[in-house]
Amino acid sequence: MKKNIFLVALLGLSLFSCNQKPAEPTIEELYQLAQEDLPQFASKIAGDSDSDFDRTQNIVKWFAKNFDWKSTDYKKRTAEEIIARQGGNCNELAIVSKACMDELDIKYRTVREINLHVNTPRRQGSAEARVAKAGNRSSVFGQRHNDHVWIEVYDPQSDRWFPADPSMGAVGEDEWIAARYGFGDRYTLNPISDDMIAPFAVLVLDKDRNLIENRSTHYGVDGFNGLYDNQLERLPSWEKWKAGIADLSQKAAGAFKGDINLHTHTEEIKDLWETYFALKEEFNNN
Repeated sequence: MKKNIFLVALLGLSLFSCNQKPAEPTIEELYQLAQEDLPQFASKIAGDSDSDFDRTQNIVKWFAKNFDWKSTDYKKRTAEEIIARQGGNCNELAIVSKACMDELDIKYRTVREINLHVNTPRRQGSAEARVAKAGNRSSVFGQRHNDHVWIEVYDPQSDRWFPADPSMGAVGEDEWIAARYGFGDRYTLNPISDDMIAPFAVLVLDKDRNLIENRSTHYGVDGFNGLYDNQLERLPSWEKWKAGIADLSQKAAGAFKGDINLHTHTEEIKDLWETYFALKEEFNNN
């Protein structure tokens, strides 16, 4: 009898072991896997979904949560070097995210942004020094503006591009627009995102920085207005905001190309900066 009980118990233990799921890898094990086998790492963090949106969301949020934010030092690094460093700036986090997307055949394109930035006079001095050293392309940051890099991913199900920001952890139009233009508390995993008030230039550029598509109106006008149920278009400052986006986004494209020194348009940037806060006040008092 005891022998039968022992065999039944042993059989139950064997069945439990067969049905038990393998343990999920630790963060340290995933760091190691990323350095040793990038395709396997990409597959692991992307998950099993057939949706490119879901897989992109998993990739982007993993890097936003588990890689450290590091200030720009103007050094060019490969995806392997960024992974070994376990962190980077917005462009570097985009590079490692795109490397994973390449392994999974997810279609993407790189987005260059310039945003209204918290007023920081000392930045203007350092920006001017960079322009003197490296040319007009360095004018994409200054006293009240800053550049940023993220990704748009193609969704074959909707036949549309959606935003994915690996430094902020924001994926999809609703989440991204709320995180970048919202008047209230914002969801973001980027420690410096509070300084980034609102993008006025959202540009898809080719490798030579030629403009492929200007997405500034799509996000900064239509998306921003939609975030507030199209109420912004009724506010006094709205037309000025729209005009400023249209004008400065074109100048920003010239700055990325190296044809325009954006610092010569400091007053226009200041005007748009003030217009954003005017809209915020008008909306809150409406």
